[in-house]
Amino acid sequence: MGVAITQTASIEIQASPETVRSIFLDFARYDQWQDVFDIQPATTGQSPVDLKKGDNLRVNMQGFTFRPHVEANAPDVFTWVGSIPPLLWGTHHFLFTPSTETPGGTTFVQREDFEGLLAVPFWPWRHSFKPSEPWARFNAGLKREAERVSGRG
Repeated sequence: MGVAITQTASIEIQASPETVRSIFLDFARYDQWQDVFDIQPATTGQSPVDLKKGDNLRVNMQGFTFRPHVEANAPDVFTWVGSIPPLLWGTHHFLFTPSTETPGGTTFVQREDFEGLLAVPFWPWRHSFKPSEPWARFNAGLKREAERVSGRG
């Protein structure tokens, strides 16, 4: 597909990966701890825990609504793929990894791999182009909520 740009934002959370993932998948409570993403299964009544590869989502990120499909929903990763062919494809990963820095904690990572014609103009700046401020806000909100729930915050 040509040029690909990868962006990441990570944070250490003093809560288990299971706790962090459980809070992440509780889409209905997002408005209680963050204001970046509104994520809903496209099928009414479908539980986020039960989403599987190929299921569709409705995602709103600060006024921009798109409809990606789930690529993975596993204990260590939740991934969606969205596209505006041929302009842009984005694969967004949310990773829940046992921390090597915080005993019993989680390293939470958001990673987006961009490909397509719109990725080409960013190629010269791929190393200096940083994740957006909304990702950092989401990560910080998830950290606060997970640490509050686990009694470690």
